[in-house]
Amino acid sequence: MNARIMRTAAWTLIIISVVMGGAYFWGTSTIIADTQPPIIDEAASTHGAIAYGTGKPTVTLFVVENLGIQEATAEIFQVGLLGTRGSLVQKCTMGAAGKSGTTYKYLGVFTVSLDPNKEYILLYTATDAAGHKDTYETRIKLVNLEGEVLVNGVKVKGPGDTIYVTSLKLDFKAVVTQGAGSVDKIYCVVGDKTLEFAKSYDGYGIEQWTGTYTLPGDGKYEFVIIVRDAGGSNTQLASFGVVLGTEARWPLIIGTLGVLGVAAVYFSLEPKPKPRR
Repeated sequence: MNARIMRTAAWTLIIISVVMGGAYFWGTSTIIADTQPPIIDEAASTHGAIAYGTGKPTVTLFVVENLGIQEATAEIFQVGLLGTRGSLVQKCTMGAAGKSGTTYKYLGVFTVSLDPNKEYILLYTATDAAGHKDTYETRIKLVNLEGEVLVNGVKVKGPGDTIYVTSLKLDFKAVVTQGAGSVDKIYCVVGDKTLEFAKSYDGYGIEQWTGTYTLPGDGKYEFVIIVRDAGGSNTQLASFGVVLGTEARWPLIIGTLGVLGVAAVYFSLEPKPKPRR
């Protein structure tokens, strides 16, 4: 056996040894320590009275978690005997809708129509990657209140909607289209701040509520519009996110690159002029 064959055989044995050793003996494991359970932000998550809309509620859940959420669910129950949970109306797995720092946002969309002005029990469950859970049981009621909210002239489409802006200053306008006679005031909640809207009338005599807010800087902010009626009850009219900064420019950047790419392909395929002799 010549030296070349011996070298090849030796290298082959070394490679096999490394592969087998790595697979069976030298493998490494990653251990992630997570001793902190997720914490549901009860004040920010959907609860209480909600504008009826289609009767099929969309609920928003905010969870503080250090490593990540494995699953978030929302369940609606009938109110049973002595105010306890009755029969299950529907359970939905909530979808991830954003993240800010260690706070995760989830949306749950129900497909069953609830009865208006009837109270239901809503149970949230958040489970992190390590299996820790947190639950929040609350009540919701769909009330006959409808309206629309505009931010810098852009209409909020529904819960979880995101509006992109290019200015720090936000101009809000809320118009209640059903149940306006019971409205005492309308205000906006962003973080730990509350902005009360002012009532006025447009050129057609329609009642509207307006307010302004200046963002502290680039980023994403969550807003909730609340209506308080003459009896002191609060109803969520709208919830949405506002994005200011580089995130708002990505669609434009991607679109521009796409146009440039198409142009480059076009010119590369265009027949080249023949050289003159």
